[in-house]
Amino acid sequence: AIIALVTMSVFLRTRMTISFTHANYYMGALFFSIFMIMLNGIPEMSMQIGRLPSFYKQKSYYFYSSWAYAIPASVLKVPISILDSLVWISITYYGIGYTPTVSR
Repeated sequence: AIIALVTMSVFLRTRMTISFTHANYYMGALFFSIFMIMLNGIPEMSMQIGRLPSFYKQKSYYFYSSWAYAIPASVLKVPISILDSLVWISITYYGIGYTPTVSR
């Protein structure tokens, strides 16, 4: 949320109008938003890799199958990712000026 507020202040819509000259700023803000949403999943990879030794040990002893490990981990990450994206978009969408009305 703090990074979204900083991004909103950098690309504040009071300095930009809807024209071809400011289209690069809008595209830069859109690229940065997509890039930040993509980067939010990177810390999850290190935690997943940290759990791999115990996964391989359980797999070799036939305790758990692979799907019993992968499906719950994936399903639990989906609501957190959606909430994170919703917070980012709700803060930056109107502030950057992708649309001039709040109702959209």
